[in-house]
Amino acid sequence: MLRWIILAVALVVLTALATFGVQYLPDSETAPLVPVNTRTGPQPKLELDQELVYEFGKMSQHMKDAHTWQVKNVGEGDLEVWLEGKPTCSCTIAKLENGQKAVIKPGESTTIDLEWNTKDFRDSYSQGATFGTNDPDRPTVHLAVSGKVYPAVIVYPQQMIQFQTVSNEESRQARIAVFSLDRPQMKLTKVATSRPGLIVAHAAPMTPEEAKTLKAEEGHSVIVEVKPGMPLGLFHEELVIQTDHPNQPEVKVSVAGKVTGPISAVPEGLRMPSVSGLKGGQGVITLLVRGKPETHFQVAKKPQKVQVSIQRDDLPALKGRYLVTVTVPAGTAPGKVDGDIILKTDHPQVSELKIPVNILVLGSGASGVEPASSAFDPSRPSPPPSRPVNLGDSSR
Repeated sequence: MLRWIILAVALVVLTALATFGVQYLPDSETAPLVPVNTRTGPQPKLELDQELVYEFGKMSQHMKDAHTWQVKNVGEGDLEVWLEGKPTCSCTIAKLENGQKAVIKPGESTTIDLEWNTKDFRDSYSQGATFGTNDPDRPTVHLAVSGKVYPAVIVYPQQMIQFQTVSNEESRQARIAVFSLDRPQMKLTKVATSRPGLIVAHAAPMTPEEAKTLKAEEGHSVIVEVKPGMPLGLFHEELVIQTDHPNQPEVKVSVAGKVTGPISAVPEGLRMPSVSGLKGGQGVITLLVRGKPETHFQVAKKPQKVQVSIQRDDLPALKGRYLVTVTVPAGTAPGKVDGDIILKTDHPQVSELKIPVNILVLGSGASGVEPASSAFDPSRPSPPPSRPVNLGDSSR
């Protein structure tokens, strides 16, 4: 009987203990998981000799450079390093074949080299590569280079000097800035133009105020001057600047504009978009001369497929007016006629006049029609050749 009583009491005690234990067990969804340490044996440990990102400062375009990191294994196991993914720049791990792992013994080290090319212009430049390792505390390492990339030589305003209208009786000037951000002490070794007699240029140091405005340390101001006597009409020349910058020893800047003077061409150029090659055609340009009773013109150059003659207008009330007749002869082969008519004059202020020509000659089966925009007026007969001002055409 006593034995049964003892068993009953033990059963009650065990049941109570079980209930108490269930009440204080943590909830399976909210209880924190205790990490299981799976590391066994000696472990590697990666150590770098510098920061992950190398700041190179300022560089110019089209330059190559490289930087080296030293990777050391300060752990007790072998350290493995490999390239992960596709890097944005060229990278090399010493003693590492493509697709393999570099194994660094405890206490030993190797190097990682990153090489980059600044072919792209970026105000903020960054390139790098990611490496995987078997260091349990550092499974990946991203190494990068960062800085600012600029053109080797900066021209402001960019690559163009535009003169809107220039009188060939006056001098006109324009100014540009030339400087380098990665080589502030850059020198200009030569400044010249494609028309040195009439367009000249010289350089002077940039003032501190100018440099501050352009966010440059130092630089140069280049003054370009169009002198009196430039040929009338549109012009497109070139300014050539030579520097001591190793990455850009020469810079070319366009110089363009329009020259006006005492002789005006109306219209300024001849456009004949539809001329029959079988019948030929004509266009007329009027030259207006002021300040000189009589001016002589000579054709110095013309497109091959056309003929050019110049005559004084016969009307007494139109003194100082001359007519330039451009003829496409009958039977001219079809095609485009693009070029300039260059006229030499004896006017003291205008030695040369340029008239652009744009003509489309159609095939023999097409009929050319001169639109209203053309310089040719079919209602007015061609000027008679009885009083030519110019008897010679040097281009013939």
